[in-house]
Amino acid sequence: MQLPLKLALWSIVSILVALGLVAVTVQHQTLELARQERNLVETAYLHSKETELRHYVQLASTALARIKASGDSLAEQQRLALATLAQMQFGEDGYFFVYDQSGKVLLDAQQMGLANVDLCDPASPGGAVPAKLILDTAATGGGLVRYSWHKPSSQRMEDKLGYVATVPEWGWSLGTGLYLDDVAQALGKIDESAQQNIAATRWRIFGIASLCIVLIGVAGLVFNVSDHRVSSSKLQQLAQRVVRSQEEERTRVARELHDGVVQVLVSSKFLLETAQSQLRRITGKEPPPAGRMVDQGLERINHALVEIRRVSHGLRPALLDDLGLAPALALMSQQMHTEDGMRLHFGTRGQALGLPTGHGTALFRVAQEAVMNAQLHAQATQLEMTLHFSRRRVMLEVSDDGRGFDMRRVQRDGQGGIGLRNMRERIEGLGGRLSITSDRHGTRLLAVLPLPAESPTPAGKPPSVSEFELPQAAA
Repeated sequence: MQLPLKLALWSIVSILVALGLVAVTVQHQTLELARQERNLVETAYLHSKETELRHYVQLASTALARIKASGDSLAEQQRLALATLAQMQFGEDGYFFVYDQSGKVLLDAQQMGLANVDLCDPASPGGAVPAKLILDTAATGGGLVRYSWHKPSSQRMEDKLGYVATVPEWGWSLGTGLYLDDVAQALGKIDESAQQNIAATRWRIFGIASLCIVLIGVAGLVFNVSDHRVSSSKLQQLAQRVVRSQEEERTRVARELHDGVVQVLVSSKFLLETAQSQLRRITGKEPPPAGRMVDQGLERINHALVEIRRVSHGLRPALLDDLGLAPALALMSQQMHTEDGMRLHFGTRGQALGLPTGHGTALFRVAQEAVMNAQLHAQATQLEMTLHFSRRRVMLEVSDDGRGFDMRRVQRDGQGGIGLRNMRERIEGLGGRLSITSDRHGTRLLAVLPLPAESPTPAGKPPSVSEFELPQAAA
């Protein structure tokens, strides 16, 4: 795995872990704040309920005190007190309850005129436990008591907060209660709000994480593209240096062959020709065996000179440096016609321009490779080579009538197609473009190079082959 990709993955994982920990911390803190707020609200509500209950019980005690001060009989006072308490109602579900010393309920629900009212009767299965809590609290002097009971308006079991006081003169336990469902609703809203805040925060964190991942991805992509461009530029520069080194070595070897070996062979040929002429003057017309050996040696030296000149020309034709690309390609076409019998026609179009050394060398090597492929692989009998010049570009077109080849198969083959890759690397290394089309009717090669001195083409944008109007390859 490449280093930039490792850094990007490590950054993404680190951000996800950090944001995950932030999300957990925020959720914990939000729940803790919600719990504290819930406790505060519950305490405030209960305090408010307690104060309200004390007030109601105090009003009832004041009313009973006036009745006890009326001077009526005890039975009449108690009857009047129960009637007064039955009429003292508050809210939709507020009423008083009264127990005697034995725990008997003294108020009648029907007497109070409230529908669906069920008093905490110790004799009933459902009211035994709440009644015991109320009576036990009254026995200790009174106070708050909390239990669950039926709410008349909703007919559901709800938490209820009661307050109990005693009437010592009569032995009664007097009290009332308030249902806490509104408190539960308020607390439920707090919990719901906390969950909504947590969910909203979580989505924000997810959004931040997504944005960070996208930014890291974009930055990694930009970095990779930049690094790829730098690497490609360095590779192209390296390839160009390798090509220049190869051409310099070819030039050196060709010069050594021409200035060294060829000169030795020419001197040897001159000596043998001198010896041959002297032998013929001495012996007459029919040369002796030694003379025939001299003739054979001279013939072989001539053949070696031809071969060395051919090799030297293939390494680095002198015409390419002295006269330019077009004469070198013309000489190549003449040699191919005389040596191999394949008809190679070369021509130029447009006004010939002076080309940089690298451009001329690259196009010449491409032409050499194309001709060699047409000879060895395509079994072509005719080859057309045209050099097109324009104000900004130069293009080499090579077409043959061979059997062609499968471009896709050659591109997939990692072992073959080295010559094609070398041609493409040479042309693309100079900012050009190479295109090859091949079928059973033949192969057509187009190599386009910009002219740096006058070309307005932006750097890195290869010229388009379509800018040249060219004839189609002959079928």
